Amino acid sequence: MSAPQTTNSTETKRPSRWHRPLWWLNVLAAVVFLITFLAPSVSPVISWIPALLAMTFVFQLAVHVGFLVWWFLFRRKRMLLSGALLVLGYGHVKDHVQFFGRSGPEQPTVQEMKVLSYNVRLFDLYNWSHNKVTRDSIFALLHREDADVLCLQEFFQSNDARFFPTRSSLLKDFRYNQAHEHYTHEARYDQHFGIATFSAFPIVKKGFIDFPGTTNNVCIWSDIALTSDTIRVYNAHLASYHFGDEDYKFLQDLDTDTHTDSLKLGGERILKRLRRGFRLRAGEVEKIAEHMRNSPHPVLYCGDMNDVPMSYGYAALRSVLEDAFVESGTGLGGTYIGNLPSLRIDHILHGPELEAWNFRTLPNELSDHRAISSTIGLRAP
Repeated sequence: MSAPQTTNSTETKRPSRWHRPLWWLNVLAAVVFLITFLAPSVSPVISWIPALLAMTFVFQLAVHVGFLVWWFLFRRKRMLLSGALLVLGYGHVKDHVQFFGRSGPEQPTVQEMKVLSYNVRLFDLYNWSHNKVTRDSIFALLHREDADVLCLQEFFQSNDARFFPTRSSLLKDFRYNQAHEHYTHEARYDQHFGIATFSAFPIVKKGFIDFPGTTNNVCIWSDIALTSDTIRVYNAHLASYHFGDEDYKFLQDLDTDTHTDSLKLGGERILKRLRRGFRLRAGEVEKIAEHMRNSPHPVLYCGDMNDVPMSYGYAALRSVLEDAFVESGTGLGGTYIGNLPSLRIDHILHGPELEAWNFRTLPNELSDHRAISSTIGLRAP
């Protein structure tokens, strides 16, 4: 009698040659993911590596979802690693991805207003061939949105006749009757560069938070008197990476046959700029958060933070504020349109006395940022 044939059974159980390297890639991705989880709690002054990894959080998330699907199909026990990490980071996932928006308040409110925040990139001042077209399109967008409170970063103003009068136009052609500006530097022909808040409600007090050591970044605050209460609106433009044309060209050419020496020099230059930006913002947000804790009024924050939701800076502000996107946004909400991947670095945050709904990331690509807007309501006592 012949022996039982087991060859086919053994062959069907033989593991795929792809499973072992994929498993070790999964382990490596898990280690990187765990280091990324440190970004909100570890200051970039101490270590900037988690801050760097935080910029890739959404992409890491997609990688682990891919691992889950693969192991579900072939080795279900191995789903545990990526599955546990996704559960562990669920709170951060909500900061990055929202599936269901909200078009109304959950609790009664006594007053509501529409808020819009936008880095307008100087109204495209230096794009000489299309400056007027872009500027007019930005103003048309602001007219359509008709926000009650408008927070603009990289604001440009000049009274010289050769330039368009941005400030007076916003006060004349819109509903705004109050403005609060702060300029970080000036140039000839009466050119002013900075930040501005426009309001259809009275601004009863103004101030700013200075950041020593930085010349282009500032946070202003404006006490705005509503019918039932006064709120303090912070408008901030925090430290950027100051990438130059050479840096953007390097990023664009990464998929080409870049020379090894050029790759090394360009990579080191990019990392130095990133590290400097991470560290500067850490100090800036700590000052803003401390100022907010001493505010006598409910707090609203708008601005270009230049930081993603997984970052130390975002976490510092979220320690005292809620995120309008998390409350009522949809999708990934990416606001940056430049050569780097679309990241959510512009935010509308608010204190517990306020509520947000109808958060929107506008699709218009008129700057290197998208505008964001939300309805903000003052909770009924």
